Amino acid sequence: MSARQIQWDTPQQESVREHYDDLYFLKKAPEAGSIITTRYKGHDVRLKVLERADGKTSIAEVIGIGASGPDEQTLDLGKGDTVLVPDDKRAFVVNDDDD
Repeated sequence: MSARQIQWDTPQQESVREHYDDLYFLKKAPEAGSIITTRYKGHDVRLKVLERADGKTSIAEVIGIGASGPDEQTLDLGKGDTVLVPDDKRAFVVNDDDD
């Protein structure tokens, strides 16, 4: 399966790995069918895991990109793209304070 290598944003305080820190070993790794989130150019990107490339990377399909900001053409990433997602780039969805 061909998957693009993307330079994902560092999730900072929304990092799944950092959130679970010492308990991360208890957190189950994503598997085929799992829905995960990462950041790309400041936007939340939702992905469906297609398979695991190795113990620390998912091959996933983009299923959605955060609504605010530039369109998919500006981002150079779109729904249906297949990409590699290292576990350390997974993040929680960021909610606006206005909600």
